[in-house]
Amino acid sequence: MGLALDEPQDKDVVEKINGIRVSIDERVVDYTKDTTIDYQTTSQGQGLVFLGQNECC
Repeated sequence: MGLALDEPQDKDVVEKINGIRVSIDERVVDYTKDTTIDYQTTSQGQGLVFLGQNECC
């Protein structure tokens, strides 16, 4: 799974989450259920991480 700042594509699922418009590729939308994007700082570095039921990244 990745994160990009670009315009939604025709087959993306577009939702408004916490006031922010988010587009999700329809091929991975099921994997994003109950997922949280968080910013963390650890001994390995800092950055965005995906947390949730389907933790994969």
